[in-house]
Amino acid sequence: MTNARACRSTAGCVAGRHGLDRATLRDIAVEAGISLGAVQHYFRSKDELLRHVIGYTGEQVTARIMAGLGDHDGAFSGRSFLRVMAAEMLPLDARRRSERRVLQAFGVRAADAPHLADPLREGYHWLHDQVAELIGRAQRAGELRPDLDAERESIALLAMIEGLAFDILLGVRDPGQAMASVHYHLDRLAAR
Repeated sequence: MTNARACRSTAGCVAGRHGLDRATLRDIAVEAGISLGAVQHYFRSKDELLRHVIGYTGEQVTARIMAGLGDHDGAFSGRSFLRVMAAEMLPLDARRRSERRVLQAFGVRAADAPHLADPLREGYHWLHDQVAELIGRAQRAGELRPDLDAERESIALLAMIEGLAFDILLGVRDPGQAMASVHYHLDRLAAR
């Protein structure tokens, strides 16, 4: 693993455990087993490192979604994909809770810092477009109702996942209840 990759991965872990404000470049260097100078060589500031952490987290979640689908040679259903996607985006275990804490804290921080918000905004737009396209394909395949507006359903599903993620972190809902709600919603979209 390169030093840059180790920094991104370690920064996500440190920030997930202790929060963004308590994740220092020094702590990240110590946990990654490299010098502070090496961290600063790749990332000039904490904000720059955090932007990379968000990208890295997105890459990891995407990889797990694809792994969760297994090797189906593209034969998986759109609904199956959406279920796997939701499961990977929700904080259902310690790793995903840590990732979600980082993403939510970064989102709060980015709301006041446009230079941090841009990569987060780009990621959300990309995800929305991918989900809308997937919903459209599932409609054309007869899996989902043809009367759905794929763009709006994408917004609704992603907003639901965000809200459920927050509920899980607060202890308002347990992971099983959250996934049951996702399944209920996707079943309501199914073609009759």
